[in-house]
Amino acid sequence: MTKASDIARDHYQAAIVDPDALIADIERALDALGSPISAARLAGFDQFHVGALQATVELARLAGISADWRVLDAGSGLGGPSRYLAEAFGCRVSGVDIAPAYVRVAQLLAGRAGLSQLLTYQTGSIADLPFDDAEFDLVWTQHVVMNIPERDALYRELRRVLKAGGRLAFYDPYVPDHGEPLVYPTPWAESAETSTLLTQAATTRALEGAGFAVGCWNDVTDLATTWFAEQRLRIQGANPGTGGVHTLSTATVVGPRMPTMLANLAQNLAQGRVRFVMGLCAAV
Repeated sequence: MTKASDIARDHYQAAIVDPDALIADIERALDALGSPISAARLAGFDQFHVGALQATVELARLAGISADWRVLDAGSGLGGPSRYLAEAFGCRVSGVDIAPAYVRVAQLLAGRAGLSQLLTYQTGSIADLPFDDAEFDLVWTQHVVMNIPERDALYRELRRVLKAGGRLAFYDPYVPDHGEPLVYPTPWAESAETSTLLTQAATTRALEGAGFAVGCWNDVTDLATTWFAEQRLRIQGANPGTGGVHTLSTATVVGPRMPTMLANLAQNLAQGRVRFVMGLCAAV
């Protein structure tokens, strides 16, 4: 793995001192929750991106997923999006993530949800995938590529594992053509040195150079803004959530850094320093 991969892995696992203890804590929380372990009930924990489950549902709608597809979740995190895809569409999903502790959590949740027959997870870099050429109908990625500086090489690798005509569905932050530098830390980086956001034009060039045709670029910054507003209301008690796992949250794995990171991201969003996109490309 590259130095950037090591930094990203360590960033996401920084608060996990004892992975075995983390797994035990999650198992106790799941026991208290009871069945069924659905995507909706765990969304506050394992949908590790702005917009949570709503954003995953929107991206799935854009991707047009079929039950007979093989899907690669590139940067699968805690497994929330891939479990939603398996649950909602019945498709088979292979997840790859840089953080071994996250892979263990994803495997645990897949088993508890009764979806292990459709879901597999392994530790690795999405810039060097352990799959043959043309294995997948869809590559799915949410809030992952901003940790990878070699974006051209990454997109070539994602294109390699896609069938001709296959699709790349992505949901990412990006930077406007003219904007102030971001305030750090953010959920994906402690500083600007480990953050690799691109503009729309630079992202499109990298995708097209890797063999993709960009079918749509949907700016969903409004979705992100609305979601942050709803989170503030929920925290204040004016809009309490229902059906969630109250003992599990993203802070369970990220630790006490999470409120500061989210506050900075909300500030960056409000000040126009960052925007969000859902896009769909075809492998040509």
